[in-house]
Amino acid sequence: MNPWFHDWFEKITSYLAYLMSGVGVFLGYLSIEQWVSIFVGVSALIANIWHKRAMQNIAKEKGIYLNEDN
Repeated sequence: MNPWFHDWFEKITSYLAYLMSGVGVFLGYLSIEQWVSIFVGVSALIANIWHKRAMQNIAKEKGIYLNEDN
């Protein structure tokens, strides 16, 4: 293996391990209420995106074109 590639690979994997460790410590400090709040927020975001796309599809089927980017 090329020594330059080996050094680069070692550096990237060590940074990734430090990042994962830091994220694990941060997530370990969250309380149950914060986890529930994150879950509810992400669920609401997913439902909002799904609903917007569903309404756009219904409007498109009826021949109504909304002036939106996506």
